Amino acid sequence: MRHFLTYLFQSIRGWLVRQPLVQRLYLRFPGLFRFLLRRFDTTTFIGLPLSILLLVIGINAALLSHLTEDVIESEGVVHVDKAFTAFLFNMRSEWLSQTFYALTQLGTREAVFAVGGLATIVFLYNRRYTAVLAFWLTMAGTGLSVQYGKKFISRDRPTDVAFYPEHNFSFPSGHATTSIALWGILAYFGYRHLHRRRSRNIVLAGAGALILLIGFSRIYLGVHFLSDVLAGFLLGAMWVLLGISIVEVMSYLRARKKLRTSS
Repeated sequence: MRHFLTYLFQSIRGWLVRQPLVQRLYLRFPGLFRFLLRRFDTTTFIGLPLSILLLVIGINAALLSHLTEDVIESEGVVHVDKAFTAFLFNMRSEWLSQTFYALTQLGTREAVFAVGGLATIVFLYNRRYTAVLAFWLTMAGTGLSVQYGKKFISRDRPTDVAFYPEHNFSFPSGHATTSIALWGILAYFGYRHLHRRRSRNIVLAGAGALILLIGFSRIYLGVHFLSDVLAGFLLGAMWVLLGISIVEVMSYLRARKKLRTSS
C-alpha cells in the first residue's frame, strides 16, 4: 500500500508538471510552484507526509470545533451524553468501578510527571534532546489547552452519578486529552526505536487500548460525558501530531545538514 500511494502521488505530480497551463504559470511564478510541487514529494518528510499531517491536524481542529459548538448549542448531543451516562450507571459494579478508578490514574497530571520523568532520563541518556523538547512541548500544550478549554466552555460535570468528586469543569476531559497525548507520543517514540513489525504493532495496539480504556473509565465512573471524552481525544491527538512533526522536521534538518557537511 505504501508503494502504491508513493507511485500514485508521484504520478499525479508528474501529470501536473506536464500540463501546459501549469507550465505557463510555473514560468511566471517559479518560486510558488516549486513550493507547491514539493508538497507532493514522497521522498522526504517535509513533502507529502508533512502536507498530509497538517491536513489531518486541520480536519481534527474542525471536528473539535464542531463538537464544541454542538455541546454548547445542540440539545441532541446533550441528550445522547445523558442517556449513555445513565446506561453505564445502571450497569455499574463496585469491583469494576474500583478497577477503572485505578486505571484512570494513568491519565492524570501525576502520571505525566512520573512517566515523563522516566522517559526524559532515557532520552537524555541516549542524547535524544529533540525527543525531550517534543515530549514536554506536547504535554505543556495539552495541559494549557485543557485548562483554558474548561474555563471557556464551563460545562458542569454529571455530579449526580459520579463515583468520586471532581471539582473543575467537564469539557474537555483532561484525562482523555492527557492519555492520548502522553501514551500516544510515547508509542510514537517506541515505534521509531523498534525495528520489528510485531514489536511495533504491539506498542501501538497496547497504547491504543490503554487510551480507549482511560477515556471509557471517565464515562463509566460518571465524572465525564461521552462528548467530553471525544473532545479530549481530538484535542490530545492534535498535540501528538504537532509533537511528531517537531521530531520529524528536526530529524530531516539534521540529516540534510549532515549530508551537506559530508559533501
